[in-house]
Amino acid sequence: MNPSTSITSKVFYLLMYLVGLFLKRNVILFESYPELDGSPWMVYLELKKRGFAKKYRLVWAVDASFSAPKDVDCVPFFGKISLKQKIVRKIYALRAKLILDSNRPLYKKNPYTVRMFMRHGGPLKKCTDYIHSIGKTDYIPTLSQDIQKIDFADFKGACVKKQENLVPLGLPANDRIFENVDLFENGFYPSLCTSYTGNRFKKVIGWLPTYRQHRSGTRVNSEIVFPFGVPLIRTKEDLFRLNTVLGEKDTLLAIQMHHAQMLNFAKEKFSNIVLIDQNLKYQMGVSTANLMHSFDALITDYSAAYHEYVMLNRPIALSIDDYEQYASKTGFVFDFFDWIKGVYLKDVADLINFVDDVANGVDSAKKEREKAMYRIHKHVDNRSTQRVVDFLVENAKL
Repeated sequence: MNPSTSITSKVFYLLMYLVGLFLKRNVILFESYPELDGSPWMVYLELKKRGFAKKYRLVWAVDASFSAPKDVDCVPFFGKISLKQKIVRKIYALRAKLILDSNRPLYKKNPYTVRMFMRHGGPLKKCTDYIHSIGKTDYIPTLSQDIQKIDFADFKGACVKKQENLVPLGLPANDRIFENVDLFENGFYPSLCTSYTGNRFKKVIGWLPTYRQHRSGTRVNSEIVFPFGVPLIRTKEDLFRLNTVLGEKDTLLAIQMHHAQMLNFAKEKFSNIVLIDQNLKYQMGVSTANLMHSFDALITDYSAAYHEYVMLNRPIALSIDDYEQYASKTGFVFDFFDWIKGVYLKDVADLINFVDDVANGVDSAKKEREKAMYRIHKHVDNRSTQRVVDFLVENAKL
């Protein structure tokens, strides 16, 4: 870059910053990925419900390629944007009374702006590089006082100065897990199941594995490569055996692959095993929280999905067949087996036993899991959005 150009740019942005100090801060900025989702979306809806759209301009910072709904005010902040759009982006940031972001950081440009980084879920895996990319923020919601201490050990210095900056209000996005959406009634499950006959399955078990090898090749969380992208399953014979047991138990296994995981699941169609179609989810307005609510039990592993589903107090199984690899490669922010309670699965036989227990109404890990639930969550309800908005009204002086 030409040195004179660099100096000119710095002077230009300094002038904009000084001007911004005198601009009326009548904008509330939101960001999420996917767009219009997660905790920022829940807070956005609550602010509109309470009439704050009359006092502030509620603006979503989105990718330039995003096709925004007509009734949502969206401004290009990311992707390929023009010089004019960059200036507009800067002005909105300077005018922000409040910033609520959860993925692509919206750094404060005005010292009088209040920023709450909304995050994705509770703590589990070590994410040092990601945490340092978040930048300074005024507040971060957390799940409980115990989790607050763990979060502070991660976030201090990089994002916040004091433990009190982490507020145990719960995550607004988790409220949606209590929404009673009937996915059979709205046709979602029938659309996925080629063998569906019109009768509901006796049980639906969800499987939400985290990724091991990023599809872009940029990150490897475990060197063990599962041939079908999900743990425990090593051969097609394992899949056919599992499907047979599921059929005998009149149980559906619905698998949602992590969006970052390489797509290498078996191409065969199974009567009682389905892959969740992300496009169908978007078309039918089905959220991951809606899916979770529809599951009678959950299989996961080293995913923060555990923190969400545990609030429903239903059976949870955890695949741990590559635990040593994952722990040494990625690592955890706490003792995994001390905090994460459920039925631990080491092989296909364990998986089939779990299916059998769920079908028969057996919940063998219930007592330990309930203790984990109340240790992780101060609030086990659907009112986190209300608490967060109440907090912001007072502390951001909305």
